[in-house]
Amino acid sequence: FMFPNPYAVYLHDTPARALFRKPQRTFSSGCIRVEHPMALAELLLEGSPWTAAALDSVLAAGAEQTISLPQAIPVVVLYWTAWSAQDGTVNFRADVYERDAAVLRALDGPWSFH
Repeated sequence: FMFPNPYAVYLHDTPARALFRKPQRTFSSGCIRVEHPMALAELLLEGSPWTAAALDSVLAAGAEQTISLPQAIPVVVLYWTAWSAQDGTVNFRADVYERDAAVLRALDGPWSFH
């Protein structure tokens, strides 16, 4: 699944299905792995002529096919290393992209209000 972004990141399936059972999900080379790509495709194409059978037919043919969505769907990618769950539990994860230091410097810096 392609979506506009300046980093050549896209959503895709993976042959390494066992990785979905691991709690850490930072094993890709930058793209976003989708555990159930056909379910996502069917959801995105709901209400269009592209039925599950039509998608299966295209996949069986083995040829690449570009399918435009009936309407644009925003894709929002979030990178959180700490967050609070609904039950109040605070969660922490490793800063694999090393962005926390810059955020901390900005938060520790001088504030100005406009």
